[in-house]
Amino acid sequence: MKPALYLIPVTLGDTEPSEVLPNHVFRTIMNLDEFIVENVRSARRFLRKAGYQKDFNEVTFYEIGKHHKEEDLIMMLHLKDRQKSLGLLSEAGVPCIADPGSTVVELCHQMDITVIPLVGPSSILLALMASGFNGQSFSFHGYLPIGKKELKSRIKQLELAVLQKNQTQLFIETPYRNNQMLEAIVSNCSDHLKLCIAGNLTTDEAFIITRSVSWWKQHKPDLNKKPVVFLLYK
Repeated sequence: MKPALYLIPVTLGDTEPSEVLPNHVFRTIMNLDEFIVENVRSARRFLRKAGYQKDFNEVTFYEIGKHHKEEDLIMMLHLKDRQKSLGLLSEAGVPCIADPGSTVVELCHQMDITVIPLVGPSSILLALMASGFNGQSFSFHGYLPIGKKELKSRIKQLELAVLQKNQTQLFIETPYRNNQMLEAIVSNCSDHLKLCIAGNLTTDEAFIITRSVSWWKQHKPDLNKKPVVFLLYK
């Protein structure tokens, strides 16, 4: 059978995999013994929680980072002469969406290796679904600049895109800088603009709140070290 690359989603938090992943994901995992991962330890932990029974001494983990060159990946993953399927594991949510791995996917397309995405939780899509904002036109920006001047300018640009394009703007921040991001948003956006904050999605501590910027100014939560998605709309 022709080898394939399976894009394997994982849980967003400490949630039971069976609560957020369909059975097909588990069946696929059980048939694989080669995985591309960011961190071997967390990958093993997820696989065991998902019911994976194979001896890890007989399983191959390719630990890759964003600094690997394409030619190195081709050799390391044996993409030119690959005979077996392998899985690409995310650290949280689905692979390649606000998550590394797209270079491997691109290389597999070049090598005529079938790429098969599996269904799983995406914090970005879940947040957009529950925000009440425009789901027909939206833009995800990943991480915004850290510098105060650059961040202020970027936030102003996002507000302008909301007003001119009628487009939802989504972005994230490193969890320990969430409170600073919230402060930057309420300090630089118009009071009438709407902000949705969605955090800890799919866990028992999940919250999704959509209010005006003026409301958030008076009700700032502690977002420190919580996985959060920020959304702006009118």
